[in-house]
Amino acid sequence: MSLLWWIRHSFVPHHSNNHRARILHPAALSLLVVLFLICQFVLNFYLLASPSVLGFASNISPERVVEVTNQKRAEQGLSPLKINNKLSEAAQRKAGDMFAFNYWAHSSPSGRTPWQFFQEVGYKYLYAGENLARDFMDSESVVDAWMNSPTHRDNVLNPNYKEIGLAVVNGTLNGAETTLVVQLFGTPTPAPVASRKPEMTLAQPVPRLGEASKQEEVLTAAAGESTALPLFSPFWLTKILAVFLLGIILGALALDVILVYQKRIVRLSGRNLAHLIFVGALLLSIILTTQGAVL
Repeated sequence: MSLLWWIRHSFVPHHSNNHRARILHPAALSLLVVLFLICQFVLNFYLLASPSVLGFASNISPERVVEVTNQKRAEQGLSPLKINNKLSEAAQRKAGDMFAFNYWAHSSPSGRTPWQFFQEVGYKYLYAGENLARDFMDSESVVDAWMNSPTHRDNVLNPNYKEIGLAVVNGTLNGAETTLVVQLFGTPTPAPVASRKPEMTLAQPVPRLGEASKQEEVLTAAAGESTALPLFSPFWLTKILAVFLLGIILGALALDVILVYQKRIVRLSGRNLAHLIFVGALLLSIILTTQGAVL
């Protein structure tokens, strides 16, 4: 039995496979599903055994995030934000706090707000904001996600902000390897200053912090990198495997539809054209699936 015969038997409608590609038979499709599940099991097991080799890996740098952020501001005629080391330290502490207490939110389960990290590093602000993001692969994707969110976009393009701080940290959150980047905005309080209430802005509505003036808070986080990045990303390995298997099925369905039409093969059952459309839509959705979330 030659390889050519096996390929023909598996992918081409022929009398040897009852005029239906063998890979499209229920038994073969079930085998592909089982193969995918086994690969996922092995992937997850290996992730636990060798997290330094197989885990979430990204190519995000604080400097690049700041650069792209300032590019977006420049497009709107806004002045660039200057990096402030105190803000970067506050962002680092916020990222560490989320990993330490296993949460993904603007405020910790104990009620610790972002503004407490500003206070810890001695940054006195007139305006302050925070953006959060996770699980992105590169700096541009992080900023693009913020720009596609109206509330986060308002933070990036807020003309009141003068300084910025970034932290890009890898770690384990809720049992999964991930990357967090915390982006903090601020405008230092002039000294001396009158008893004006500081203004804070959030990427989502929050209760007012005072009655004398309107106060908002802006939060944004981003995915980042650590000193030892894993070599492979489980997300991309899973995506590649799914695209590969669905691509094989889609190709077999397309070939089947074409040959059945050309050879005028009559079948008692089968709706391969509908299956072709369904698998094609599923494959497209997987290809367009992106990793990452903003808060």
